[in-house]
Amino acid sequence: MAEYYFIGTALPPIAIGTKPELSFKELYDLLTLNVSAADLERADDLLWSIDLSNIRAFWMGLPLDNRGRLSAKELEEALLVREGLPEFLIDFLDRYESTQDRLRYFPFLYVAFYNDMMERLGSGFLKTYFTMERELRLVFTALRAKTIHRNVAVELQFEDPTDPFVMDILAQKDAAEYVPPSDYEEVKILYQRNKGTPKELHRALLEYRFKRVEEMEENEHFSMDRILGYLVRLMIVESWSMLNESQGLATTEDLSKYG
Repeated sequence: MAEYYFIGTALPPIAIGTKPELSFKELYDLLTLNVSAADLERADDLLWSIDLSNIRAFWMGLPLDNRGRLSAKELEEALLVREGLPEFLIDFLDRYESTQDRLRYFPFLYVAFYNDMMERLGSGFLKTYFTMERELRLVFTALRAKTIHRNVAVELQFEDPTDPFVMDILAQKDAAEYVPPSDYEEVKILYQRNKGTPKELHRALLEYRFKRVEEMEENEHFSMDRILGYLVRLMIVESWSMLNESQGLATTEDLSKYG
């Protein structure tokens, strides 16, 4: 695995609530000039999570996150001609032709995206990170389903019911409250404390993610995994700086639209 000493020493400290010295765009431009093509593809895998949100925003007529790989015009063209898109997204577009159906069944794309990542990624930061993001989304969906009295089995209709994490949630569908695995007990506490204030809940989840990603970087120094972790944390810091009340509500609601 390549070691990137120049980039590793050029990354300034970052923290939520503080304007970063290096922007996400600046760091990505730095990567395009200094890392291998294979490692740049790994960074692009991270951007697909933004692209998925941008696809949904595009169909809803909302502004796009400019950190995605494609502009609004490029995204519109890609969706039309089906070029440069992963197979799971092309299949989705073929299955659901109307914008109404695509938005209705959009949670299927998140499931397909994480499944695709789990199949393609062998090990390392990206595998660990996307596993955490998938499980966090599942936990949040289960918690919110209890709060708003929704059938969690319906919420998770696109998930594999034989998956152990999903099975644990479904086993508690008739319980008075959902008890997540020990790794996510803190998420339940944060949710219960902040569920009435979307902005604060969004902030709490961003801080939780930031801390978890920081832990993933502990044994990394100048590797691409270390840079990818920093890139994720920089995305989190910038997401908080862009946050307002409506964005907090939209983001936390979107997190629960998983099934």
